[in-house]
Amino acid sequence: MLKTLLFALLFAPLAAFASAAAPVQYQQGVHYDVVAEKATEVPEVLEFFSFYCPHCKAFEPFAQTLDKNLPSGVKLTKHHVDFLRVAPPELQQSLAKAYVVAKNAGQGDRIADAIFDYLHLHRGSFTTEQDIRSLLVANDIPAMLVDSGMVNPAVVAEVDAMKRSQDHYSEAKVLQGVPTLLVNGKYQVKFSGLSKDNFQQDLNDLVAFLLAKKD
Repeated sequence: MLKTLLFALLFAPLAAFASAAAPVQYQQGVHYDVVAEKATEVPEVLEFFSFYCPHCKAFEPFAQTLDKNLPSGVKLTKHHVDFLRVAPPELQQSLAKAYVVAKNAGQGDRIADAIFDYLHLHRGSFTTEQDIRSLLVANDIPAMLVDSGMVNPAVVAEVDAMKRSQDHYSEAKVLQGVPTLLVNGKYQVKFSGLSKDNFQQDLNDLVAFLLAKKD
């Protein structure tokens, strides 16, 4: 999967989201898997990711472009996992809180890019939540906003919901690595089935196809 994502990141054009029906006939088992009997009542696109994951860094530009071009009323929801072995779960949950604080301030994508770059390009590391705070402040998120946000009950509740979602899909053997992309809670995107030459457009079209799927 990493090879596919890295190839696409380097060579695939960031094409616009296709508003018409996808021209490719997408197939179960090739382009997507069915992972639940019923779809969610409200259309949704859910990504499980980790800032520590190089696959996720490679996928991030595609995820951001997908999010900006989803149909009206549908947004990409990102859940940060805490099960990677490179850091304690508590520190990974602190990263999740930091992302939620930035997202709530309208800076989610920008801060996500900054954290990914810090860990993977600059080979930085976090030891404490204070280290994460320092990175956000260095990237123009006001210190008072960070300090209040990291203990805000709504932020804590959202991160707790991420954890419950992670546990649910892990127990169901759906979430076995990151990034994982689910559509309507029923369909899991198979990145390996997407075009290496036009990864973004194929991803957009497949997600549109799955969002509209009625069976």
